[in-house]
Amino acid sequence: MSANVYSNMLLLEGPNLELRRHAYIAVEDQSIAEVGDHWRGESLDLDGAIVFPAFVDAHTHVADSGIKDAVIGLATAEAVSPPDGLKYRFLQEIKTDDLQRILVRAVQELLSNGICAFADFREGCAEGVELLRTAVSGIPIRAVILGDALVPPSDSEYMTQIRDAASASDGIGIGDVARYTDEQLSEITAILHETASILAVHTAETKEAQSACRDTWGSSEVARILAHGPDLLVHLTNPLAGDVELLRQAQVPVVCCPRTNAILADGLPPVADLIASGVPLALGTDNMMLSSPDMFREMDWFSRLARGQSGRSDVLSSRDVLSMATLGGARAVGLDDELGSIEAGKAACFVALDAGSANLAGTRDIHAAIVHRAGPQDISLVVSWGEEVSRRSTR
Repeated sequence: MSANVYSNMLLLEGPNLELRRHAYIAVEDQSIAEVGDHWRGESLDLDGAIVFPAFVDAHTHVADSGIKDAVIGLATAEAVSPPDGLKYRFLQEIKTDDLQRILVRAVQELLSNGICAFADFREGCAEGVELLRTAVSGIPIRAVILGDALVPPSDSEYMTQIRDAASASDGIGIGDVARYTDEQLSEITAILHETASILAVHTAETKEAQSACRDTWGSSEVARILAHGPDLLVHLTNPLAGDVELLRQAQVPVVCCPRTNAILADGLPPVADLIASGVPLALGTDNMMLSSPDMFREMDWFSRLARGQSGRSDVLSSRDVLSMATLGGARAVGLDDELGSIEAGKAACFVALDAGSANLAGTRDIHAAIVHRAGPQDISLVVSWGEEVSRRSTR
């Protein structure tokens, strides 16, 4: 076999993250050629490392990494709401070359944290989309780019810009549903159907947004946007009565970002209710000026929040949480045929953790250790799309 082989690992294999000991992964080009145990030939010995699928970060705003921590202590409207939030003022004032460098640096940070794919809400119309597409070119990471217009929906140029953004991107990412007329939402949906692209929507992020939608349109943001067939909803921090049931019926994936919701004082998503209702869930690290792109932290927060809200220590398993951060994210953004699990035929995207680190030594539950204890400091190897992007000796 002409392949790069990684051997001697504790592997979390397949869609169910089943533990296989003394395992190996054979990589050809960008794909996994074979998975097995007790490799006999030449290989890179991982010395008993814990290996699991690379993360899929299902919601990011990577451009905002240029002003990390600048909005801590500000309310959501002051921090990130268009057109006058600090974030938007920054994006309007920054030079294109400077923004390009920021995007490249942000993407490299994602990759170093074991993230092989991400779905980014990219402001700036078609030009903003192309900036991010250029930033990821040559870097072994998959960006699902969700464009938006430069102007608010009330502007006469809005739909023209949305068409331009849709033609350049993998879909459209919007928010503040109350700002849109029914005609605009229908037109956006029609545009995306033409290109089989994704409609992703910030939904029920703030109480103010929910109130505005109810006062203007007589329904919650959730009820209103579900009528237009979104592919993906983000946040769901403040659902109104009946919203979770509507989501259960619709089975639209929801991306939870509890760390950012908390730091903006918007509340915390009702993750226990979402779990109990069987809503498809994924995790996102959200805005890089508010939260590091650290999916280990996001998993830990989510898991503890679910247990605290439900009052049940067994409300979900650590395996379930890890799946949300890997296969759940891949499903949410339409990449599950390629990503989210380690099995032959899928992309060679995986993370190895040093099982002998001071942090992880002695663990009795590998899934729980990844979710609640591990961090980027424990990563010994990241392979993304067949390429080693970081390797650190543990010997």
